[in-house]
Amino acid sequence: MESAEVTYTTPRLFKGKTIDLVPKGSTKAKEEAKQSWYVEFFFYNPGLGEMERFRFSKNLNRIKEPKEKLNLFTELLDTYKDALDGGWSPIDEKSNEKLKREVVSLTLGQGKELFEAYHKAKGTRKKSIQTYLSKVKPFIDFYGAHKMVNEITDYEITHFLDHQEQTEKWLGVTYNNSRIALNNYFKYLKKNKYIEVNPVTDTETRTKIATESHQVFSDDDFKTIMDWLQANDPYCLLFVRMIYYTCIRPKELRYLKLKYINLENNTITIPASIAKNKKALPVHIDPSLRIELDKLDIANSPGEYYLLGSPVTFISENRIGENTPYDRFVRCLKKVKLRNKKYTLYSFKHFSNVKKFKAGWTIAEICSANRHSSLVETETYLKDLLKFVQTNKLIPAI
Repeated sequence: MESAEVTYTTPRLFKGKTIDLVPKGSTKAKEEAKQSWYVEFFFYNPGLGEMERFRFSKNLNRIKEPKEKLNLFTELLDTYKDALDGGWSPIDEKSNEKLKREVVSLTLGQGKELFEAYHKAKGTRKKSIQTYLSKVKPFIDFYGAHKMVNEITDYEITHFLDHQEQTEKWLGVTYNNSRIALNNYFKYLKKNKYIEVNPVTDTETRTKIATESHQVFSDDDFKTIMDWLQANDPYCLLFVRMIYYTCIRPKELRYLKLKYINLENNTITIPASIAKNKKALPVHIDPSLRIELDKLDIANSPGEYYLLGSPVTFISENRIGENTPYDRFVRCLKKVKLRNKKYTLYSFKHFSNVKKFKAGWTIAEICSANRHSSLVETETYLKDLLKFVQTNKLIPAI
């Protein structure tokens, strides 16, 4: 190359293979968005004496929503155009390190979109994603969606948290939960090279005040709830009985297929893929629960069907909606006027553990029944036991 007056070509956006066939129920834009896109340009490399090709996608291919993907790739395309016109060189990385960081950086708003898309692709629970975003969005609103993520330091994090703590009267647990969500957001950005340092890492935490979520039922309230479900909602009744007798978590129950129920061995095995602790461990079927399961004729249904897939038929080819069991339980609480007592589906699990303890079960046995990885985890779940431990026993004489 005799002349270096033109050292680069104009960046172009490539959208992968041409879409010739669009499946029924889809669109060309949706199929196109499934492809791997990239921004491409050529830059003169004096060491090679020729034009070298560069391609960038900056992890944007995680996004499958057509409009969102096109907008972000268009912004990336414009970013490289402006950078090249401004004298940036992809060859001389050392002298352009600072400029490069500015080029590939994102705004807080763009970072939020990528953060959300990442968790959706990862399979994070919808409620968890909503919780993360509910904490990240106020931070973005506070500083503005167009502020660059690499302009955020620990000062901005602390200033925001302190401001919210004072103006919104945050308790320690709210302060810490917001900090945790922001830490996850900036941890994602650091992992994907949009920032060099996580600005949340060295910020302070607050002393937590104990919460009262997942309260253990009183005996009277438990009977009231079970009587109402017996008369009005047999599906929810079986769902909560499953939690009580097995201590299987609500999400694990929603995903439970018949093939994991062994009636010959009287066990239910939650596969590692859906278990919270990622371990496939068997759960014993109590005789009282076995009576309920025998009513469903499980042996004559396909193994791929879900045990609690339908409020009408129970066993179903389809999985029950994420919020359906909980919403039905809340309806019960409202009908029996117990909505304000902080009872949840997990209350059945805690109530079961308290009953086990009072019946003489050891902590180790309760640990095994809950598929906990350690006694420490079990003790956390049994934090309400102090309310039920009798303290009028004789003290051994000395």
